[in-house]
Amino acid sequence: MSPSLVELRRHLHAHPELSHEEHHTAAAILDFLRPLAPDAIVTGIGGTGLVATFHSGVPGPTLLFRAELDALPIVELGDLPHASTAAGVSHKCGHDGHATMVCGLALRLSEHRPARGTVHLLFQPAEETGTGAAAVLADPAFAHIRPDLGIAIHNMPGFPLHAMVVKPGAITAAVRSIVFRFTGRTAHASQPELGENPSLAVADLLRAGDALSRNDPGSPDFRLVTPVHVRVGAVAYGVSAGDGEVHFTIRSWDNDHMSELQHELITIAESLAARDGLSLAVETLEDFYANVNDIVVTALVRGAAEECGFEVVSPDWPMRPGEDFGLFTERFPCCMVLLGAGVDSLPLHNPEYDFPDELIDSGVRLYDAIVRRALG
Repeated sequence: MSPSLVELRRHLHAHPELSHEEHHTAAAILDFLRPLAPDAIVTGIGGTGLVATFHSGVPGPTLLFRAELDALPIVELGDLPHASTAAGVSHKCGHDGHATMVCGLALRLSEHRPARGTVHLLFQPAEETGTGAAAVLADPAFAHIRPDLGIAIHNMPGFPLHAMVVKPGAITAAVRSIVFRFTGRTAHASQPELGENPSLAVADLLRAGDALSRNDPGSPDFRLVTPVHVRVGAVAYGVSAGDGEVHFTIRSWDNDHMSELQHELITIAESLAARDGLSLAVETLEDFYANVNDIVVTALVRGAAEECGFEVVSPDWPMRPGEDFGLFTERFPCCMVLLGAGVDSLPLHNPEYDFPDELIDSGVRLYDAIVRRALG
């Protein structure tokens, strides 16, 4: 493993930035890439993203490898020598490691370009908010890339270190956040009958959401409705509340079931609002499509992993977290690979989590093997 890659990963870890604010992160990656003389570099894609391109000069397939730039609003705990220098922001999902692995592939490509075709290396902003992939795909600069297939790696605690976790079909859940805002009318707390208090609608919606959940990961009809925030009125004891809101995060194994679940929740909320004389506003945000792995691309990845001697794990069902790469899987054939970060590793988003440096070489080797198998 190149010491420069470990140095880069730790530098990115020490200087984390939130979604759509990844200016320093992109600049650091650009500084690493420029000496490798890619055939083209596009900056500012999707906001703060960048794409480095390596051409073979011979017609052939176009491959896209994607990494993420952003960090999380989490206060880092622990005493790492490369600890976060940004107050309240830290890399607790491993995006610093993912970006470094794709930089490692750039290093390999600079030394040995593929025999045919083209390789694009995408460093995507704003994965954590579910908005970065859409911003990249909507950028006119992306229209010139036209990938034939896409690959991404996400480290995953709970699996053996260096194991490649891959399966055709959905490998991460569809996840969406949805907010219901009820508006009624305040009244004196001694005369609540003179107002419209949303408290019962809020309570009934919470119970309905729980009833809609089918928390069985082995079922194709898996669905989970998780309340994440609830508010009714204000702390004013002489006032009967006149407004309230419920925030859910909902998830399912596929995008069709996600649409059905959202529709059911909205229908219930509309019925409750009508019952209690309330107006209702619904907002959806942080929308993550399920990562659906293409059968052919998955076979390519599996073959490359076996060629490298990695343990290959095929899970029975997807992982519950969402991942913004899912929108790419909707547009062209892709494969999301989960890279084992250790059975006893701290979980993602833990304030003490740190991407294991030893995984960098594993990711680079897999990426390089995929390029050689696909392009020679």
